[in-house]
Amino acid sequence: MEQLSSLALLAQEKRQPASGIVADAVREAIFRGVLKRGEPLRQDAIAKQFGVSQVTVREALRVLGDEGIVDIIPRRGAVVTSLSPDDVEEIVELRVALETMLIARAIPRLGEDDFETIEAIVRKLDKARTLDDQLALNLDFHQHLYAKAGRPRTLAVLDRLRLALEPYLRLLWTRSTYKSRSQGDHRDIIALCRAADVKKAQAALSKHITKTGEEIRQLLHTD
Repeated sequence: MEQLSSLALLAQEKRQPASGIVADAVREAIFRGVLKRGEPLRQDAIAKQFGVSQVTVREALRVLGDEGIVDIIPRRGAVVTSLSPDDVEEIVELRVALETMLIARAIPRLGEDDFETIEAIVRKLDKARTLDDQLALNLDFHQHLYAKAGRPRTLAVLDRLRLALEPYLRLLWTRSTYKSRSQGDHRDIIALCRAADVKKAQAALSKHITKTGEEIRQLLHTD
């Protein structure tokens, strides 16, 4: 819990409600592996650590529950979500459906400025060394790719699905082979979008998301 305390101090530097500070720190602790999958989250201990009420902690955990990274279990309290291989399969299926729809809508609206921005993100990702930078730039790539689709509600749903897989993505991005393959996929997708080849762009994106899901499922079997 010492590492959680340091994350709490970082979160407290942001001006936001106390429940948001707690949620940010607990979320970051989960993503960094400080809090493990299946680990119980005691409201009284967290409240004491942050110097807040248990009501505040309960609200923070509810937010994390809505994001899918914490399970709220009746009469047991909250635990860090532990996805099953079937959960991952379902999330990947949803991501494929939503992201291929978004890219199909976005492609006719993407201009040269958009492509230059997206390609610059990929180049930055090549050079990124820290895990946090790699994850942030990977998210930027996908968000910029879909931004012109004009579907904010779909993007909000997609963000929640991504959050559920975030702890596992952190593990994958520590592997140099994964980064290399992912970047190759990114460049292929950009080229197909530039060519306005919607069907091939959708197929390449689907394959990219599906491969990531397969690797996460492998992690679950070996973890």
